[in-house]
Amino acid sequence: MEILIRISLRNLLRQKRRNLLLGAAIGIGMAMLVIANSFSAGISDVLFNRILSYMSGHVTVAFTQNGNATRPYFRDGGRIQDIVEKAIPDRVSAEEGIGLFARAIGNGRTDNVILVGMNTKAEGTAKQKANLKSDFRMVEGNYDDILREDLENPILIASTKAEYLNVKVNDLIRVRFQDIHGRNQALRLTVAGIFIPANVFMSAPVFMDRKRLKLLAGYGPSDIGQIHINLLDPKKDAVKEADHLHSLLQPSIAFAYGSIARDSLPIKSLVTTVLGFKVDTVSLKSLQKLLSKNLSLRKNTLSESLENEIPEKGIPTKVISNKDILVGKFLADSLGIKIGDKISFHYLAKHNADTIAVPFKVTGIFGGVEGLSDHTLLINDKDFYTFFYENWPKGPDTLSTTLAPFIPKSEGNISPILCKEWNLLDRTRTTDEMQKKYRALIRGKSRATAIDVQTMYENASTIIKLEYALNLITLIAVLVLFFIIQVGVVNTLRMTIRERTREIGTIRAIGMQKSEVRNIFMLETFFLSFFASLAGIVLAFIGMGSLTLLTFSLEGNPLSMLLVDGHLHFQPSVWAILFYMALILCMAAITAWFPSQKAAKVSPAEALRHYG
Repeated sequence: MEILIRISLRNLLRQKRRNLLLGAAIGIGMAMLVIANSFSAGISDVLFNRILSYMSGHVTVAFTQNGNATRPYFRDGGRIQDIVEKAIPDRVSAEEGIGLFARAIGNGRTDNVILVGMNTKAEGTAKQKANLKSDFRMVEGNYDDILREDLENPILIASTKAEYLNVKVNDLIRVRFQDIHGRNQALRLTVAGIFIPANVFMSAPVFMDRKRLKLLAGYGPSDIGQIHINLLDPKKDAVKEADHLHSLLQPSIAFAYGSIARDSLPIKSLVTTVLGFKVDTVSLKSLQKLLSKNLSLRKNTLSESLENEIPEKGIPTKVISNKDILVGKFLADSLGIKIGDKISFHYLAKHNADTIAVPFKVTGIFGGVEGLSDHTLLINDKDFYTFFYENWPKGPDTLSTTLAPFIPKSEGNISPILCKEWNLLDRTRTTDEMQKKYRALIRGKSRATAIDVQTMYENASTIIKLEYALNLITLIAVLVLFFIIQVGVVNTLRMTIRERTREIGTIRAIGMQKSEVRNIFMLETFFLSFFASLAGIVLAFIGMGSLTLLTFSLEGNPLSMLLVDGHLHFQPSVWAILFYMALILCMAAITAWFPSQKAAKVSPAEALRHYG
């Protein structure tokens, strides 16, 4: 084999011009492959680790109040954060996302803006923290001025937005917006810094310290906005981690545990569990059927959703309505409660330790229901969620009482009718599916807070499609280059074999075997492709280094998202380079096999008579 290697290397040097031209073609092809792949990988890095992580994260936990997606908040935020921490322990970061739409008034100009809360001390890798700071290329002011206490609501604003609003550093911007409770608010913001946006998505927002914005937007200490989760390998893990997190967010039956008293007899009270019941048509029918054996209701209590469906016979004319307050028979008998009486429910709030009193007017009394205690209070979902979300009740395990709380079982007949702590939306895989899901949520008008676990494939599909398009362009370029390489190798070998026919006959005449002749040509092709590929890799790195020195000014242009600090971003991968190199060598070897096999089969006598 050593002799064959030496012969093949010598033959490469003998035909310098032809091999140099073919090697140059292979080398340039390899360089283009490496540059294209590195550029595609660089764009993917920008999209996934800069733009997506900044916009929505790789996995998002979104909250919707009463079908209104513009008010994303959840009252028991610490509990959701604990679930996220348990579900995805190997995450890079899990940051709270706060954003509000506002109308801004500058110096003689107005425009729509998005107030975005930014955590300058966000968790994550050192690289991600450096990336976050580098995205704000300050032209006036300082990045850390967003935390200044001596300024009135300091903000960072993009240069394009600042120019449009005609404002400079230390100027005031007045904004009007609705907080998360729907209340109209007006604020004055101080321009603490002006930056050149790293991408088009950073041009519209106005950035403010997250803690300050949460307070101004009406969030309480235990409230939380959206949660943006960033992963180490989002392409591989985003869907898997989202599905796992979704499984851990299954809600339990919502209830409040406390005491009930009749307003006319406040000194006497009893421990009770308050439950909410759903008021959709199906749930009301089911509840009516379960309670009908021992149910007393006030007169003319017709459900808005059922009154047109009552048959003439077989069903009572008094049915449960979507506004009813039903008291268990044990409570009614013990406290002397009658239909029409006013009662008060007292319980401890989870987050402020206050005792909350909620007034109700009794509209019905029930008893004898399987799976439901007679010392419970059933409330329509509107009234139930109003106090439940306003002051989240403490769990019964934190209360000191001699009476064990009644908690309905999740598998009982009554459980599907009862309100859950939240409404967990089904997982979707595409943007279209997600939009369809939210349209159904709005039509349903559920009172429960909706929780949705999304991935970048749903809430940032446009960016993902851009990454797919770039990868497709790279693949097409690879196929074209492989075709050119194959044609070049085949033509060169054919010409070489034709010119060296007499040489083949000579070496066959002195005893060289067919396989050895074939291997010589195979080795020549291998070494030519190998050395040309190495040269191409070196050329690629020189080219990428030169291209990164170029500065592009694309402020406000969507193509700016492909740049980092105004420069092209390449991310070479050792494994990708080795793969392309191995692929070129394999393709060259396969292409060289057939001409080499043909050369090996040449008869020595015929070869020696060849004069071509």
